[in-house]
Parts: sequence; structure tokens; C-alpha cells
Amino acid sequence: MAPQAIQLPDSPPLDPRQTQGLLSPWHAPRYSLSGEDSSPYSQSPTMQYRDRLINTAEKLHRRFMRVWNGFSLLQKILAVIVIITLNVLTLLFLIFSEKIFAFLGPLAQRWKNTPGGWIILWLITFCTAFPPVIGYGTCGTTAGFVYGAWEGWLILATATVAGSFCSFIVSRTILKSYVERMVAHDKRFAALTLTLKQDGLKLLCMIRLCPLPYSLSNGAMSTFPTVHPAMYAAATALITPKLLIHTFIGSRLAAIANSDEEMSAGTKALNWISIAFFGIVGASVGYYIYQKTMARARELEAEEAAAVHDSVRRTGAPPKQFTDDPEAQEAAQMLAEEDTMDYFDEDPASNDTRQYRDESTDDEDPFRRGDGPDEEQSIGLQRK
Repeated sequence: MAPQAIQLPDSPPLDPRQTQGLLSPWHAPRYSLSGEDSSPYSQSPTMQYRDRLINTAEKLHRRFMRVWNGFSLLQKILAVIVIITLNVLTLLFLIFSEKIFAFLGPLAQRWKNTPGGWIILWLITFCTAFPPVIGYGTCGTTAGFVYGAWEGWLILATATVAGSFCSFIVSRTILKSYVERMVAHDKRFAALTLTLKQDGLKLLCMIRLCPLPYSLSNGAMSTFPTVHPAMYAAATALITPKLLIHTFIGSRLAAIANSDEEMSAGTKALNWISIAFFGIVGASVGYYIYQKTMARARELEAEEAAAVHDSVRRTGAPPKQFTDDPEAQEAAQMLAEEDTMDYFDEDPASNDTRQYRDESTDDEDPFRRGDGPDEEQSIGLQRK
């Protein structure tokens, strides 16, 4: 007999409302044209910027309180006196600015007419390159105030390059033992060493454009073994056009001081506005470059550290691209040793290889329970 085909009854179509929540056909994901995330937890750029400002303010407040709490009573009193004095001097400068400039104008003119007067300013600017000397910004403004924007820039730029180069050499030679101890025991310096090895001149220029203390940055950069003095001098020379901001502000102040009563209120206002504008532009550009520099440094640091760690785990040695420079090899070796220590660190809690298994009770274990009475009766019946 031929087998008969079984025909199933046609089932009625399901109501779409009954199938909601079940498996639905796949659809291509939809992307918003506005670029915003549709998640309820997403934040607008304004909210993110506000949160960053709040986090930065809280961080600065915690840092200030930590430093303030570390002061002794005498240090706190001196700090309050210095802050009050600076505020009073700033207020007096704003009130008597015209009289101050009228007094400084003739002095600047006599300084400019003095033979070899520019050498004095050049030497002062040169000395401010050595840590912890301060006053570099004042030298830049003075150069523009006495010699004008372009001539002052030439004096300031040459003194900056020469001073930075010599400060770099002195910091690396006289403080050599201190620098070696710092690099040998601080992982951040080793990572930055590898970072500057890969992206040296570009990153150096970005660092020199950052609003960092001039003399302290010269000393700090000397602690990176992969930064060569010639490359550091070249980076400093490449960023000298930004010094025009200092000399231009000084030249505008000189124009206000030498005007006496001839300059109209509109011209004075224009000079002050130009001074404020270039000051804000310089500070904003410096801060922006600082943020980009730190982001680039973190990115390169992560790439170099990942390359070293991966090579150590595979071959037991740092990558070969660091073998051409002994200083970079030393920094990479430090990261390798630290990674090896972390990799072979024996932690009793982490090395517990016991896996999870259900704990069986006596009632659930058939080997401990034995054959039950029902099974014994059934076996006895089968034997009969």
C-alpha cells in the first residue's frame, strides 16, 4: 500500500497585535541625520561641556584644598599677604595706568637710545630660561614696549632659542643624576620617552606652544632622554612667531604711553581692545593646543605601551624599533620589566583554578543513596 500524504489543516493568519514582542523580521538600523544618539541617557554637547567645566572646577578645588591644607600657619599667612598685595597692585595699575605709562615712556626711550641697550634686554631674557627664574613674559612685553613689535620680536626670539638650548644642556648635565633617578622610577617619563621617540619634533612644537612656565618647561623637557638638544632648539625656533603677541602688546602699551594727550578716546579704546583681543587669542590658542597635545601624548603612550607589552608577551623582549636608541631601549625595557612582573605576579586569589560546580546533597547523589526499595522490588520480580 502506498503511503498516504498527511495534509495539515491551514492555520489562520495571526493577528499582528498578537505577535508583538515576539521575534520580528530584521530591519536595517536607522541612523539619525542630526548625529545625536537616540538613547535616553545621551547628553547634548552643551550638557557635556557643562559637565566638563564642573568636573574641572571640582578638580581644581580639591587640588587647591590639598595644597592649602599642607601649608603651615606661617605659610598660610604669607600666602594671604601675597594675594592681597597682588590684588592691590593690580587695582593701582588700573587706576594710575596713564601716569605709570607716562613715567615709563621716557625711560623706555632712553633705554632704546643707549648703545648696546638691547644686549641688556637680551641677557635678561636669556637668564629667564634657567629654572626656577621667572619673568620671561615681562621681558617679552618690555621688548615690544622699548623696541617695537618687530625689532623687539627679533631680540626676544634669538634670546629665547639660545636660552632654551643652554638651559636644556645645563639641566641635563648638572642635574643628570636626578634626571636618571626620575626616569628610572617613573613609568610616565618612560612612556613619554617612547612617545617623543615616535612623534618627536611635532609633539615638541606642540608642547612649546602650550601655556607652560617657560623656565620650568626647559628643565622638564631635559628629563626626556629621547629629546636631543638640537631637536629641542629647532622646535623652539619654529614656535617663535607666537612671540609676536607679546611684543605687539608691548608696542601698543608704548603707543598709549607716548601719546600724551594727543590720542583720542577712540584710539585709546582701540589700542586697549587690540591688547585684550590678542591676549585672549593667545591664551585660547595655547589652551586648545595644550588639550590637543595631552590627547596626542595619551594616544601615543597607549600605542607604544601596547606594542611593548605585546612584544614582551610573545617574544620576551621589547620591539626591535627601540634598539637603535639606547635611551629609548632603556625606557622600553622598563615597561617590559613592569609588564613581566604584572604577568607573573602570583596572587592566590587570582590563581584559584577551581571551577564552579553545583553542590549535590545526599538526597541527590544516587551513589550515596543506593538503590531504593522500589527498585529492589522491581529487580526481584524480574528475577522470578
